[in-house]
Amino acid sequence: MQRLKLLNNISKKNSVIGVFAGLNRTETKQDSEFREMRNLSSDGYPTMVPRQPRSDVLKTFTKCNGLYWKNGLAYVDGTSFYYKDELKGTLTDSKKTMVGMGAYIVIMPDKKIFNTSDGSMANMEASWTQTAAATIAPTYEASTYTKISCSGIGVSFSKSDAVNISGCSQDVLNGSKVIQEIGTDYIVVIGQISSQLTQQSGITITRKVPDMDFICESDNRLWGCSSENHEIYACKLGDPKNWNSFEGTSMDSYAATVGSDGDFTGCISYMGYVLFFKEDCIHKIYGTKPSNMQITTYPYRGVAEGCSRSLCVVNETLYYAGRNGILRYDGAMPEDSSAALGVLGIKAAAAETYEGKYYVSVKEDDDSISLYVYDPRYGMWHKEDDTFFEYAKSGGGDLYYVEDNKLRKIADSSGTERVIWSADSGAQYEGSLNRKRVSELQLMVEMERDTLFEVYVTYDDGILWERIYSKKAIERISEAISIVPRKCNHFRYKIQGAGRFKLFALSKTVRIAGKR
Repeated sequence: MQRLKLLNNISKKNSVIGVFAGLNRTETKQDSEFREMRNLSSDGYPTMVPRQPRSDVLKTFTKCNGLYWKNGLAYVDGTSFYYKDELKGTLTDSKKTMVGMGAYIVIMPDKKIFNTSDGSMANMEASWTQTAAATIAPTYEASTYTKISCSGIGVSFSKSDAVNISGCSQDVLNGSKVIQEIGTDYIVVIGQISSQLTQQSGITITRKVPDMDFICESDNRLWGCSSENHEIYACKLGDPKNWNSFEGTSMDSYAATVGSDGDFTGCISYMGYVLFFKEDCIHKIYGTKPSNMQITTYPYRGVAEGCSRSLCVVNETLYYAGRNGILRYDGAMPEDSSAALGVLGIKAAAAETYEGKYYVSVKEDDDSISLYVYDPRYGMWHKEDDTFFEYAKSGGGDLYYVEDNKLRKIADSSGTERVIWSADSGAQYEGSLNRKRVSELQLMVEMERDTLFEVYVTYDDGILWERIYSKKAIERISEAISIVPRKCNHFRYKIQGAGRFKLFALSKTVRIAGKR
C-alpha cells in the first residue's frame, strides 16, 4: 500500500518557453533566459535567432590609427589620412581621436583640421619667427591700433586669431593679442605706440592649442580637458583654431580649473550639456556663453580608466563602462544596466550604436574579451563573440569596426560568414529540489537550408554533454525529442548549431518524485 502511495506521489510537469529573453548570469535567472550564449540576438524577439552575419573584410590596414564618419568614412592608415578612400594628408604615426565640427574633422593629437567640403588639411596651431626687418607703426597718429609689417607675417594666421607676440621691442605689443586686420605681409593689433620704428629681428608670433586628453563637440564649440593641468577648455565659437580669445564677448574661448581628484577618463556632449568624467565623479557644464558658463560636480560613478570609447548615446540615453559594469545615464543619476551580466572587472571597453542597440566590447581583468549587445527596447543583453573594437564608428546606416587591422561592418546581409551559435540554459530545477526525471524536450524551429541545429543535455554537475538531437532542415518543424529517463537533482540543456534559424518555442516534460 505504501509503495502505491509513492507512485501516486510522482507528478508530471510540462513547461513551455515561448518568449526567449537574453543573457542572465545571476541566481534569479528565469527559464526564458540563458546562463551563457554565443552569437545570439534580440532581432527576432520573442523568438530566438542568431545575430546577422558580419561583412567580409572591406579593407586591410597596415596599421589602423583611427576611424571616423563624417558624410563618409575617414581613417588613418599608419601616417596616411584617407577620406572616402582618397589620400588627403599625412599625420604622425600614433592613435588618433577624431571629432566632427561643422564641415571639419578635427584630428588629435596632431592638432589638424580636415575640411570635408574642399578636401584641405590645415594646422590648428601656427607660428611665425621674424627673418627680415619689421616696421612697427600706429595705423594713424595717436591710434591704439598698431600695424606690424614684415615679409610673410600674415601667411599662417587669420583675422580675429588670438595670438601670443613675444620679442617685440615695444613691450605693449607683447603678450596675448587678437589680430584686427591682416594681410600677407602685415597684421594689425591693439597696442598704442608713439611713433614708427624698425626692428631687425626677435619677434615671434604663435597661435597655440592646449594639449588635451579627451575632446568632444557641443554647440559649435570644441571642448577638451587636461588631467595634467586639471583644466577644462572650450574653443572660440565656431573656430577650433582659437583657444585663447578672451575679449569679453559671447564668442570667446573658455578655460576653467577643476579641483576634483584623479585623472579625466572621458568626455561627451549629451542633451545640450558637456560632460567630463573621472572614475568617481561627473563634471557637467552649464551655460551657453563664457559669461554664464559654470561647472557643477556630481559624486557619481564615472567612466572607468581606459574606457573613454565606451561612451555612446543610444535612443537619447547615455551608456558607458564604469569600474564594474555598464551604466546608463539620462541626466539624473547613473544606474547599473548590466546586472544580468554578473560582476564585470572592466580593464578596457569600446562601444558604438547600431539599429537602436548598444554594442560594447569589454576586456575584463583576466584579459577575456566579450562583445555584448544591449537592446533597450526589451532590457535584454546578448553576447556575440570575442570581437574587440580597436576602432568603431556608426555612419550611413552601418556600424564599421576595426579588429586586427581589418575593417568590417557589424552586419551585412551579403556577408559570407556562417554564424556559429549556442545557448546554455544553466541549471534547471523545475521549481523543486526533489529528485526528478527529464523525459522529453520538444521544440518548434524554422531553419534555412544547411542550418545545423543540435540539442545537448547534462545532469546535475556533469561535465559531459549528451547529444539528444541533431538535424538539418529547410522548413518549420515541431518534433518531440525523447530522452532516456534519468534521475537527477537538476539538469541543463544546450542548443547549438550553425546557420540561420528561428526558434519559436521549447517545452520540457519532467517527472518529479516525492522527497527522498
